Amino acid sequence: MPPRNSVEKLPTALRSQLDERLRESGYSDIRGHAEWLQEQGQNVSSSALGRYSVDLKAKDRAASSIAKDMRDDLTNRQAVDLLMELGALRVKEKRILDRLEEIGYF
Repeated sequence: MPPRNSVEKLPTALRSQLDERLRESGYSDIRGHAEWLQEQGQNVSSSALGRYSVDLKAKDRAASSIAKDMRDDLTNRQAVDLLMELGALRVKEKRILDRLEEIGYF
């Protein structure tokens, strides 16, 4: 098992701030983020931060893709449910119209 990236060893709150900064910068400005971390008392190499940035971007894209798929599935499921309900209502309507015809209403 490879050693953990030094960024992953950062305190959780600081890593969350870093994640937001990376997202806001489009996962770039690695040197700027490394300097910011150094100002926070953390020594992280640009190469470790670059690898972490690439991994974060991939995770964010995967999460976004999964969320989109879930929305699409939900939308499709809702449409199917509504079409089933509409079909049931039309069957019911046909039965009511047939019954009204039987009793001579029209």
